[in-house]
Amino acid sequence: MEERSRLHRFLGPVFNYANNPLSIAGIVLTTVSGLSIVGFLVMEMAGAVRNPYVGIFAYVILPVIFVVGLAAIPLGMWLRRRKLLRRGVSARERGRYPRLDFNSPRLRRLGTAVIVLTAVNALIFGISSLLAVEHMESVEFCGTTCHNLMEPEYTSYQDSPHSRVSCVECHIGPGASWFVKAKLDGLRQVWRTARDTYERPISTPLHTLRPARETCEECHWPAKHYGDKIRTFARFATNEANTPSYTVMLLKTGGGSLDLGRHGGIHWWHSYDNRIRYLSDEKRSEITWVELTNRDGEVRTYQREGAEAPAAEILAGARLMDCVDCHNRPTHLMAVPSRALDEELEIRPELAALPYYKREALAAVEGDGYVTHVEGVEAVREAVLAYYQEQYPDIWRERKQVVESGAEAASRVYARSYFPEMQTSWETHPNHIGHEDFPGCFRCHDEELATADGEHVISFDCENCHAFLVEDADAPPDLAALVNGG
Repeated sequence: MEERSRLHRFLGPVFNYANNPLSIAGIVLTTVSGLSIVGFLVMEMAGAVRNPYVGIFAYVILPVIFVVGLAAIPLGMWLRRRKLLRRGVSARERGRYPRLDFNSPRLRRLGTAVIVLTAVNALIFGISSLLAVEHMESVEFCGTTCHNLMEPEYTSYQDSPHSRVSCVECHIGPGASWFVKAKLDGLRQVWRTARDTYERPISTPLHTLRPARETCEECHWPAKHYGDKIRTFARFATNEANTPSYTVMLLKTGGGSLDLGRHGGIHWWHSYDNRIRYLSDEKRSEITWVELTNRDGEVRTYQREGAEAPAAEILAGARLMDCVDCHNRPTHLMAVPSRALDEELEIRPELAALPYYKREALAAVEGDGYVTHVEGVEAVREAVLAYYQEQYPDIWRERKQVVESGAEAASRVYARSYFPEMQTSWETHPNHIGHEDFPGCFRCHDEELATADGEHVISFDCENCHAFLVEDADAPPDLAALVNGG
């Protein structure tokens, strides 16, 4: 009986003080958000939720609401206690339980209304939050919310092999930990955007990006990258005839593993059975130290002649090589104007019949003085049209449609290559695949990185990675004959 009396004396004031709108709202918020967090956690553990942005709602927004609700409960109780004390309410009155008599029709109606409205509010809150999450995970949200800031990346993404892969699948991936890291970094970016202090161009590489083995390798299985691949391409001169030349290259992409019995080539050496770490500058364009560990545990370290061995604390920060160290622009690849015009000429042979097309289109694309992206796109188009109207009026009259098609092609190349507002172009974002336009492979393969005893050198022998089957031919090669050994 004594225990009951003590419990009554304790709970009475608690219930009485909690009988206020602020505390009741806090109880509702805490209950709804707490149950929602548990529900999302159960669904994620069961594999029913794979959406990376669900984490925003489940592990950031809901916990904040939960804490706010918890804080509201004692705050409302404290405010009500002060109010009762100011009114001179006795301790006995303050200790009474709230009178809840459901025999009263008025109280029943009020209780029913509270339950129904709470359910409706929870439903509206849940649906609107999920719709917001769905919108925030969309490519359009990532690419257009901050239009000027993201225009170069969004434009290149739409023209990439990954244009059907959503941004969050590579930039975040499933699970909460990397989601939180990405969102914390995102808050910093939002603050810079609001203050207009973001970098122009956007700095790359992203040092907060999730490891490729947790994103790229979800689709691209390293052990299955084996064999050689044939690559063909055409190059067009800037002379009157837009003279073409054709090259066929055998790329030793390799891959596989020792277990599979198929190994060697580019991918095998750099990924699967071997482990490579390296030190570089912030841009990963200057490689100063490389460590190779093979499957047998043999370790070789390479550095440039005369360089001092890195200190232990520096070596602790060495980067483990993965896909994006070479495939650093797998999606956001800025078009190199000369190469992009070659592609247009190869796809549309009729353009090659326009005198000096590549020369004039390239000059227009690489022209100076374009203040905005939109202005540049239109100016390139007009420049190509004006050239043929003035210099080749007969061609303009007889092949107007072809000239207009060439002008549109040139403007498309500019649209993929230059973004004046962001001070961004193909030159500001190097592509490390190959070595045609940027150092790429030669960051390491320059025969200057060697072991201390000089026995091993990172070679720059072309035949290690590729072989030319046809080089600068005047006519398109017969691929069937090449494949069959003809």
